[in-house]
Amino acid sequence: MFNPVRWFFDLNRKCFKAIAKYFPQTKFNSFSYYSEQVKNNISEGNVILDIGGGKKCDFASERKNYNRLFIIALDISQEELDYNHDVDEKIVFDITSGNKVPLDDDSVDMITSRYVLEHLKNLDNAFSEVSRILKPGGKFISLFPNKFTLFAIINQILPHWLARKILFSINPGAKGHCGFRAYYKQMLLPCRKKIAE
Repeated sequence: MFNPVRWFFDLNRKCFKAIAKYFPQTKFNSFSYYSEQVKNNISEGNVILDIGGGKKCDFASERKNYNRLFIIALDISQEELDYNHDVDEKIVFDITSGNKVPLDDDSVDMITSRYVLEHLKNLDNAFSEVSRILKPGGKFISLFPNKFTLFAIINQILPHWLARKILFSINPGAKGHCGFRAYYKQMLLPCRKKIAE
């Protein structure tokens, strides 16, 4: 059966592949860069907080290289965290709530987040907590989409229910781990700098 939405995205992909060679920046793989930055900044004895820790921790395999590495997953969803067997501690918490994350001041060496910031309605509260719990000299490494990517534009234009319907019609496997409401507040340009150090 003909699916016009899938047809549009397939056509978009083909067009992108045809012109990608003229735009060298398209060869930059932001997810690989993010993973590399996290792994390169882990040190022995680190305490790492993974915001939006969800079902798994992508860098938990680094434990084999360190004797003491403590990973905490923080997520708003208990259901998501129930699947996560990669971490040492799980915290169910809304980092935008204005309440304090149940961690001491200056207690975390590194904070990570991957495709989470665009889903936070109140970034000020989130960054206030990041600043409070991150040790002096600690690192905050985050990956988030530009608000002008195709899917971000669709998310901003369409009602949330319709954007989800389109997403799940294109990718039924996305149910349960994609399609959350997105705000794209301050998600302007890709940034390769360490935010806090």
